[in-house]
Amino acid sequence: MMRIGKGILCGALLLCAGVMGLRAEEKQEVTVKGEIVDLYCYLDHGAAGEKHWSCARKCISLGLPVGLKGDDGKLYILSGEHKPLKAEEITKKEWVTVKGKLVSADGYNLIEDAEVQP
Repeated sequence: MMRIGKGILCGALLLCAGVMGLRAEEKQEVTVKGEIVDLYCYLDHGAAGEKHWSCARKCISLGLPVGLKGDDGKLYILSGEHKPLKAEEITKKEWVTVKGKLVSADGYNLIEDAEVQP
């Protein structure tokens, strides 16, 4: 019985490693234009636009996750390289162009190593 349990665990770990490897290979450089949103307010009550911008800047400054509502209609989570974006780098303008590596899984879109373009 112990061997079966170890075999299942090893198989599950290999499967996870394989899936993670596939996602890493799927990363592609993208440039997306859109509106910066704080994901909490956007997902909770659809808050976006000029009326919400000061609140979004405050929420992002407090550490809430940063999103980008792209001109393509998709919502993106923005992050640095395995770390949150610094608020002062991302909240200078409401509408931005962001460049980074796109990863999509389970209906979510993540732009990592996100850089706001001048």
